[in-house]
Amino acid sequence: MSDDSLKNKLNRFQSHISNPATDTGSNTIRKKKEPKKSRQFPDRYYKMAETMGGELITNHAGAYVLVKKLYPFHYSHGNICLNEISLDDLPLAAFTPLTEEGIIHQKQLIFIDTETTGLGGSGVVPFLVGVGSLVENGFELRQYLLPDYSDESAMLEDISELFKSSISLVSYNGAAFDIPLLKDRLVINRTAKDIEHCHHIDLLHSSRRLFKRRLKDCRLINIETEILGFSRTDDTPGYLVPSIYFEWLSSENLDLMLSVLEHNRLDIISLLFLLNIVAEIYTSRGDSLTEIDDLHSLSRLFGRRREHKTVEGLFSKIKQSSNDEYSPDLILYHSYNFKKIKKYEQAVSLWEKIADDNIKESYWANLELAKYYEHNKKEVQKALLHTRKAQKICPYGKTHQHNLKKRLKRLQNKELEV
Repeated sequence: MSDDSLKNKLNRFQSHISNPATDTGSNTIRKKKEPKKSRQFPDRYYKMAETMGGELITNHAGAYVLVKKLYPFHYSHGNICLNEISLDDLPLAAFTPLTEEGIIHQKQLIFIDTETTGLGGSGVVPFLVGVGSLVENGFELRQYLLPDYSDESAMLEDISELFKSSISLVSYNGAAFDIPLLKDRLVINRTAKDIEHCHHIDLLHSSRRLFKRRLKDCRLINIETEILGFSRTDDTPGYLVPSIYFEWLSSENLDLMLSVLEHNRLDIISLLFLLNIVAEIYTSRGDSLTEIDDLHSLSRLFGRRREHKTVEGLFSKIKQSSNDEYSPDLILYHSYNFKKIKKYEQAVSLWEKIADDNIKESYWANLELAKYYEHNKKEVQKALLHTRKAQKICPYGKTHQHNLKKRLKRLQNKELEV
């Protein structure tokens, strides 16, 4: 077939071939219609991001809402302004029950708190994870909010990237709840096997060691009021938080979700201020403390570390802060410390304060006086007197009674020898 005949055939069929760029049966060319773009995620995801003032972050596993807030250095939290806080390195020993070597670099700290769908059980999910850290312009808080259960992996994958072996975690009851929960969810979602970190400072334990004797209630909200001088207004109670999230899942209602984010933010910013207060109390050996119970609690902390001279100094501060009126257990504790540093006159003076009472501390005081007069002063009559007092008020069982009888018999024999 010649080239001319092939061209003629193609020309005859051209008018019968459908062309999407032309109008069939017409020489008028139309513009090709652009396909309508569809959102990758449900509209309610974008609604949550917009309402919360955040950004919808997406990755291969799904999406989550990220909300950021910066607290500048002029921000005040109760009685303390952020620019009053020293950002120097802190001793790890300030946050441990016993002496532990190490330095905490504040710029390598991650303050963390979670809001969850419940308080326990395998089905509990952290739907909001808040993390804070010091940055050049202040304290930055980032909140990872879960639009739906199916996107948990997406949120956890990005959160897990924050954790490194060089950082230290700061939480409040996080050792028992937040961190184990996050670890479990990371494993369940096959995101990571562990949360990498260098140290974990759980400020609930630090607060209990220092303030429980006086405050009794060491919930963070009470610590804020009594220690930081900060009072929340219109705060969402923690027990209501899960139901607010369930309301979002069932009806897309976000009316109270902003208050949940604020509740979470306050928890985290309080940790920064509390961390520095605890560190200052430790490094200054209680210079900022005025309450007798707090000074005594700090004494016990240093006593466990066998820093007996520090305990002696704290007792001097206790005496300055009181009218010579102390609880029996405080008297007994500091009498033992004086005994350990061989300052027997001070120890005897404290034992004699409670020796005539009918309480368990009186039993131990009389027993110590009996030992002192028998072995140190060689005054058998006084040793017998205090042994009989101890025997009379002994609140313990057969073993103690048996030992007292042995002591009494030995002293009576000594008396006869004299």
